[in-house]
Amino acid sequence: MTAYTLSHFRLTQTLFWRTPVSVGVALCFPVLFGGLMPLMLPSGQRGGAPVDVAIMTGVIVMGMATLGFMTLVESFVMKRQLLILKRLRGTEMPDLAVFGGEILTVLSVGLLQLALIVGLANAVHGVPLPADPALLVVTVLSGLAVFAAMAIAVSGRIPAQGSTVVVSLPFLLLAIGLSGFAYPVSAFPGWLRTVSSLLPFGRVAEGISTAYLGRDYVGHAGSGVPPEVGVLQGFLVMWPAWLVLAAWLVLSLLAAKRWFRWEPRRG
Repeated sequence: MTAYTLSHFRLTQTLFWRTPVSVGVALCFPVLFGGLMPLMLPSGQRGGAPVDVAIMTGVIVMGMATLGFMTLVESFVMKRQLLILKRLRGTEMPDLAVFGGEILTVLSVGLLQLALIVGLANAVHGVPLPADPALLVVTVLSGLAVFAAMAIAVSGRIPAQGSTVVVSLPFLLLAIGLSGFAYPVSAFPGWLRTVSSLLPFGRVAEGISTAYLGRDYVGHAGSGVPPEVGVLQGFLVMWPAWLVLAAWLVLSLLAAKRWFRWEPRRG
């Protein structure tokens, strides 16, 4: 099955890079946003983190939501309605190879997106490079995998290609709002912090902040500066986030098994 997965991965890579809208929305827009946003905000602290790092955290989460969810939902719905999924299922390619190829494309483009955002922030705005690059990469890949699984599940409930924005836009707004990009998490009311802690957006943002600054931002609700953590300790303090992400991944895969459709939907 590995050969089939890699074959479909190469196909989806080719289709992605040959689709200007996908490249613009999933790659260029977040990178451009990350390059411009620090120019519009004053320096200082937000929720115990420098404003520029808080902005970069939000931009990375927004880019992940755009690529891992919005782009993939649109791709699956379009391919289903154009009978591409039906034709793929009629070949020797296993079902899991189709999903694996799509997700590998999301992960590979996501790593490129991350490198461009981090590199641009450092080169143009002097934002320090992450203190724990390994934690940053693992957090981003984990979040992308969860978002992709959610996209596969939700795509089966969307009747037509033009309806994807009804689902994708609220998802993007949640990613922006709960990542601390639009409003500092430390200023959230208690009930909203509880809700955020149970959703993947806030947990991914905690991991990115922890990786960037080398400090424990997991569950951090105050305005003070959290304690420093080492490389291995950073992975350990993230255990509540890993549990939340794992739970959402399992739930999304179960929903995908029940909801995903290979045949076109009408109406």
